[in-house]
Amino acid sequence: MLNKKDLANLEGLFMLYAVKTCAGKVMAAKNMNTSIDTLNKYLELLERELGAKLISVNDRHCSLTAYGEKVFTCAEQIIGALQQTYDLKEKEKSLRGEVRIACDRGIKKSLSSARLEHFFDTYHDITFSIDVFDTIDELSYSDYDLYLSNHLPQDNNFIILFSKENPYGFYASDSYLNTHPYPRNINELLSHHRLIIKRDWLREFKNTIKPITITKECLCLSNSNMIVYDIAKSGGGIGLIPLTLAQKDPRLIRLKDIDYNLPTKSYLFTRREIKDIPRIRVVIDYYKSLLEAV
Repeated sequence: MLNKKDLANLEGLFMLYAVKTCAGKVMAAKNMNTSIDTLNKYLELLERELGAKLISVNDRHCSLTAYGEKVFTCAEQIIGALQQTYDLKEKEKSLRGEVRIACDRGIKKSLSSARLEHFFDTYHDITFSIDVFDTIDELSYSDYDLYLSNHLPQDNNFIILFSKENPYGFYASDSYLNTHPYPRNINELLSHHRLIIKRDWLREFKNTIKPITITKECLCLSNSNMIVYDIAKSGGGIGLIPLTLAQKDPRLIRLKDIDYNLPTKSYLFTRREIKDIPRIRVVIDYYKSLLEAV
């Protein structure tokens, strides 16, 4: 617990800091809005407490003694901690406002809103504006603060905050499998079934699974995982769907006999110039925790 003597010594440390940084007592007193007499009073009290001379004075200027330089280092640390306290106030003030989020529909489907009540209880003045898209490839990337997508824009101004692999599998509805022969391999799938697949997966699919010839007649293409999911769920064919999206639906059956290792990634990213804004930072941490839990 601080007493009156401690408070007086703190005043002396502030005076010593001012003498050093203002290059003399006259400017130090002026900057601290006090008199030379008051400044000398607190410096003398501090010297008496420490039992050592802190300032050396001659006709032309004053300077800190060797011991005074050591004490100045302590004063500098105290004033630095005080500034951090002021900075914390400013940081807390900036934990408010809207954070705009663009989210791929497939990712949003697999994310829960867990701990959202706790987030809003902690950060009363932050609000989310969330827009969901079948694909966010064509968005104006200046319109949002955070992005959750399976694709990254080709722009160095963006920084990846988090990424996670999402394996895919082949799924069909039970009603579809009741009326169509169960495929034992990928060739049977393409010969007797319709494959529902995201358009941007087609090249990877052809390059990874060889030797295969894919014709347009056996394909149903989309730019959205959600559309692939909806068509497969409705019995339109066999869909190549992220596990996080399909495995929660009891109406879909995974065809493990023809699974291939076709992972893709979910990304959380933002623009470099806004990533350290406090309200953005806490929302980043929230969404990272959601993606880690998927």
